[in-house]
Amino acid sequence: MSSMKRVNDLIDHPEFQRHLEKTEEMERERKFCKHGFEHGLAVARIAHAYLLEKGTKPEREVVYAAGLLHDIGRWLEYETGKDHALASAELARPILAACGFSGSEIGIIEQGIREHRLHGQPGLSALGEALALADDWARDCRSCTARADCYKFGDSMLRITY
Repeated sequence: MSSMKRVNDLIDHPEFQRHLEKTEEMERERKFCKHGFEHGLAVARIAHAYLLEKGTKPEREVVYAAGLLHDIGRWLEYETGKDHALASAELARPILAACGFSGSEIGIIEQGIREHRLHGQPGLSALGEALALADDWARDCRSCTARADCYKFGDSMLRITY
């Protein structure tokens, strides 16, 4: 089994922590799903399992890094209106480099993060597709008290298909 050293370094990275804190602060009063560490970890786990079930051999650290980083720019969307998928990909690059990910790995992760909101669109990378599905599946819509007001809630959120 491979080490998860780079992912652990990412989790401990001060910029990663700062982005999580800023998002948590912006979402303090949010009644809908939050985008903190737990959500990122759930997305990473589900995306990894999905890719394994599809018969690919994903690089575990790449998938986990992408899952953990996919929403780190959420606070920028709240603050400026910039799409958080694009912001997250940009913010991820220096963190990934500092944690020892190669240039090609960073490119794969950035693409997946940019694509994570494009569920169902053709031409997504394997990681982008996995993150898009996992981002939805990581939500507990069935028991959410805000589901009646949520734009994401619907029959598709209650069914896991692929």
